Amino acid sequence: MRDQPLMLGLIGASGTGKTTLTQGIVRLLGAQGVTPINLDDYLRYSRAERAVRGLTDADPRATDLDRMAADLAALRAGQTIEKPIYNHKTGVPQGSERVAPTGLVIAYGALTLTPPVQPDLFDLTVYFDPDPELYRRWREERDVRQRGYTPEEVRMAWPARERDIQRYIVVQRPLADVVLRFLPGEVGYDLQMWLRRRALAFDVINALADAGQGVAVQIQSVAADDDGLPANVINATSDPALDRLSEGLRSRLPVSGQVSTGEMVQGTHPTLTFAQTLIATLLLQRG
Repeated sequence: MRDQPLMLGLIGASGTGKTTLTQGIVRLLGAQGVTPINLDDYLRYSRAERAVRGLTDADPRATDLDRMAADLAALRAGQTIEKPIYNHKTGVPQGSERVAPTGLVIAYGALTLTPPVQPDLFDLTVYFDPDPELYRRWREERDVRQRGYTPEEVRMAWPARERDIQRYIVVQRPLADVVLRFLPGEVGYDLQMWLRRRALAFDVINALADAGQGVAVQIQSVAADDDGLPANVINATSDPALDRLSEGLRSRLPVSGQVSTGEMVQGTHPTLTFAQTLIATLLLQRG
């Protein structure tokens, strides 16, 4: 039995789907065994203060990275932390809460792999890299619906946000074990996953074969992905066969005290459900 929790690190700009995927994994594995940590809660300043200082939420100077790194290391060691709370609807810091790690910690945020955070704290890291136009639509819809912005405010802030996303967030992508990319599809979203670790690719191929891969996904090896790294690439489309493959993966999850077999993952799209289930499978195989 492990003395330390498994740790999954999710990286990506605000609005790329990290929270949605986290919620799906929590539903799949059971809330009692999973500790989700929103690292964007470590923002130092209110939304108004950031505007005065000329900082976007992607700028590392707006985040208490030292505290974030120390808390992640403490969680990895099985210790309880006092985590800040940030109200993302009002844009104001709002106290703190005690968080004790369970068997699985999911840490998700824009700066998850930014120093002084050590990438080797995590058993698996996933970078979210949706199609640019798709991401812009997701971000505007999310900010207007959940965070109190007007559409015009979102559009006005976009140039500075895009600049800082390229400066501070995209630079973390080469460090990730997996890159998750959603693309516009004929029906719903298509999915592309880059697997950088050879062992990960081996685990995926075996898991998909056991689950009855069929024609639901295609896997190919590339000498250099968009970051110049060798990778195995999974391509999947929203197809009924993909739902069957996700169900096959779910039924073959490794035995774990965290798994609740009665829980079902209901993603908005078949490709999202597949991504949630495959990442959960890969992570539990690290345990």
